[in-house]
Amino acid sequence: MSAGDHLAAKRTFLAWVRTSIALMGFGFVIAKFQIFLHVLAHEPLTSSSLLGGVIMIIMGIATLLYGFYEYLQDEKQIKENKFEVELTPMWIYTGLLTLLAVALVVSLYISAYP
Repeated sequence: MSAGDHLAAKRTFLAWVRTSIALMGFGFVIAKFQIFLHVLAHEPLTSSSLLGGVIMIIMGIATLLYGFYEYLQDEKQIKENKFEVELTPMWIYTGLLTLLAVALVVSLYISAYP
């Protein structure tokens, strides 16, 4: 157990944080762009118009929470000097993000072809 191990775990967590910020920022841009398009077209804004942006923000939040969970698990394993791979949380995270991504695609399809 060295300082390098802890620093590597922290760098990995920061990569999760950067990814989550990018997803949330992109979701915000999608939502703002939808508002802009509705204002230009003089159409009322509906909640389904913002769904794509909201889904991306939720994906960002899920990524941040999962990254923090992984960081805590890594730190625990470093302290115990025991390294085991747990695939169940990764499967759950992957499934959750896949469902959110499919919902985003469906939302974009429905908004493009009403």
